[in-house]
Amino acid sequence: MMRWLSVTACVALGAACAGAPPVPAQRFTDAEAEIKAAQEIGAENNPQGKLHLQQARDQLDAAKKLSKDKPEVAARKLDNAQAEAELAKSITREQTTRAEADEAKARLLSAQKNLKGTGGGQ
Repeated sequence: MMRWLSVTACVALGAACAGAPPVPAQRFTDAEAEIKAAQEIGAENNPQGKLHLQQARDQLDAAKKLSKDKPEVAARKLDNAQAEAELAKSITREQTTRAEADEAKARLLSAQKNLKGTGGGQ
């Protein structure tokens, strides 16, 4: 039993010490695409969206710097970058949808006022 544990421990430590495989280039491409998508829907024009977009860029930059020496940390930074960019997109979409809903409501109220003003005397 003890011998099995020591072999398992050596294998586990050996795998950790051997270094993680490099981060696949596709992971960087995916994070960059997510950031670009957030930019394209106007995250820069939304204070919260802009904040999360900047954090996504910072995480991506950090991942690039760490990709050779600490690929496992770089992979986590890429995950964070994608999550921040997705959040930037969600916040921006939500604000856009809310603004469109407010505009539609205002048009409806205006139309109802016009209807009351012209159709009341039959």
